[in-house]
Amino acid sequence: MRVAIHQPDLLPWSGFWFKMINVDRFVLAIHDQLQKHWVQRRVMMRETWVTLPLVGKPRLIPITEVEVKEGWQAHLADSIRGRYVGAKYWPSRGSELIDRIAAVDEHMLASINLALIESMRDWLGITTEIVITDPPKERGIQRVFEQLEMAQATSYLSGTGARDYIDEEALKGFDERGIQLRWSEHTKTVGDSIVTLLMDYDDPLEIIAKHA
Repeated sequence: MRVAIHQPDLLPWSGFWFKMINVDRFVLAIHDQLQKHWVQRRVMMRETWVTLPLVGKPRLIPITEVEVKEGWQAHLADSIRGRYVGAKYWPSRGSELIDRIAAVDEHMLASINLALIESMRDWLGITTEIVITDPPKERGIQRVFEQLEMAQATSYLSGTGARDYIDEEALKGFDERGIQLRWSEHTKTVGDSIVTLLMDYDDPLEIIAKHA
């Protein structure tokens, strides 16, 4: 069972989707702690940030406990429209994108991002199963092992950023569990949101699938 793990980012970039199309199960780590100024609540579009407005000033809490302000759908739609109305595929894809955003009747950040990820997955024609595990109890690499075991993984596809904490001891842990560690070989065309791929490219999935 090939598995990847990623936090539920907002309309994420192509590297997120590359991992998804190359595994059987894609674990969304909705129980991780919110990174207030990072990509769970904001995303790069046309090389500028688009940010969901949150209720209060949440800090040091799980993503599942973060609430988004009412009217976020209109805010996100207006931000997209302002950046992409002149894009090549805005006439044929813009209305559907806005409709898909409007259809998400959620107010918690994890639920919003999950719904948008599922919607984009289906639109792109990706069939990978999205899995939400029970809340993990461990930290660091042990947290990864815990989630992989819950997802019945025999292979783990990791982003290259994890090289910073997957040391020799961690490698031994993969071997002991019979889990093959693989590194993402995605080739970045653009670091923007999936929205940029949908609006600018004939075949967004072709861009997602690019690898070294």
